[in-house]
Amino acid sequence: MSDIGFIFPFWLTVALALVLALPVTTVIMAGLGVAAYRIRRRDRTRRLTGLKWSAIIVAPFWFGGLALGGWMLVATIWGQIDEAKRYFTLDKAAEIDGVALPAGTRVELDENRVLKVAELPDGAALTLRGASWQGKVEFAEPAHAPNAAHGQITDGTLAASTAIDGIPCRAGGRVTFFWGGQLMSCTLSQNTEIAATIAKADGGTQAQKLRCLAGDTIELDGLRAGELGGCRLAEAAEFGDIACAAGERILVSTGQVAACTFAKPARFGPLSLPAGSSVTYYDGRPSNFRLPAQGSPVDGFGLSLPPGTEGAFCYRKDAPERLTVGRTACVVVEGVKLTGFIEFDCSADGAYKSGMLFEDTMVSGKWRQRGDLVSREDLFPQKGG
Repeated sequence: MSDIGFIFPFWLTVALALVLALPVTTVIMAGLGVAAYRIRRRDRTRRLTGLKWSAIIVAPFWFGGLALGGWMLVATIWGQIDEAKRYFTLDKAAEIDGVALPAGTRVELDENRVLKVAELPDGAALTLRGASWQGKVEFAEPAHAPNAAHGQITDGTLAASTAIDGIPCRAGGRVTFFWGGQLMSCTLSQNTEIAATIAKADGGTQAQKLRCLAGDTIELDGLRAGELGGCRLAEAAEFGDIACAAGERILVSTGQVAACTFAKPARFGPLSLPAGSSVTYYDGRPSNFRLPAQGSPVDGFGLSLPPGTEGAFCYRKDAPERLTVGRTACVVVEGVKLTGFIEFDCSADGAYKSGMLFEDTMVSGKWRQRGDLVSREDLFPQKGG
């Protein structure tokens, strides 16, 4: 159960109560007025002390609710007026923050009346940074742009294939930019060679040219201008003892390979993985892996891992944190066949924690059905797990 709650200030609670009670207090005040009028008509000498005191008691609540309700109404009207000023459609061509927009463009301004979004009408285009854009175009807040520039594009769709920052980007593809104005990502219109700086085992670095595949998204490094962050390789690339396969995505982060699909067998921490294995690294250490769907089982962690198995390492340890096995396959853990999601205890160097039975199995003298979740305590009750 979530322990997230909302705590309102006392004054806000009172204000809301007065506004919500306004219909009731209005009816009471109207009723008191009608009663006083009728009594006066029948007997002008009759005292109205009870009604007066009732009115004195109710009036502050009524006036308070009326004032707050009026303030809320005015605030709502002003909000709608402000929204109308910030969201509108151009009935003729206009220039906003230095951007020439065609008639029919739907415009959104931010709270400071700065251009935030422009949605161009079908068939229309605008030119920015030497490129032609169509559809929805988003702009950076001046506070985030270099020199507080207005009208700096951060996200858009190209109307025509264009080279941006030396990268050939395809028409119809989405393009994004960093706040600094440099290209963040786009869809390549042709195979492209791009540099990546990779850390070496001796602590140095080496610049390496990688060839990225046309038709797929390329992501650039935000810290190293013009360098690769990720793409699908057009040809295999080698980094020390590993080779990343062509046609698969590679990610580079802080000068290290962060994700790759092996083009040939390679070591991955304590594992020897076959070609076709997809792996990710965190801070230079093995993090996650997925074995190819076809092939032979892989020996790892003292287990026989079937094809298609996915796994994760404990943080900065060569021990398993979890395995995911297809329902038609299994691994044998502690003498029991398990499938699906299998957990291990990182605090106990990867000792078995829990998993799902692959078949009906006798566990601690009791038959358990296929699909039942069994823990280490179920397997070794006499040892308390």
